[in-house]
Amino acid sequence: MEVVFAGSAFRHGYAKQDFYELLAGEYLKIRSQRGINDVYELLGRNINGVYLHVVYRVLPDRRLRVFHMNRMTETQKRRYQRYQK
Repeated sequence: MEVVFAGSAFRHGYAKQDFYELLAGEYLKIRSQRGINDVYELLGRNINGVYLHVVYRVLPDRRLRVFHMNRMTETQKRRYQRYQK
């Protein structure tokens, strides 16, 4: 599956590699917490152990458009840690 990155995805200092590292490990995929159709959130960790929150949209042509990558909030981190148990 092809992935495209919006400029806003890199606003907080994370790179494409962080996204792929998150996918290589255990992650939690949830529907948008804001109820937006075709938008999903990923909670996971990169290779350095940083807890990341990634938001992406599924485009009509089935590509993924990543538009947000940042550290998880404490609430998101607890949710992810509960999922791991």
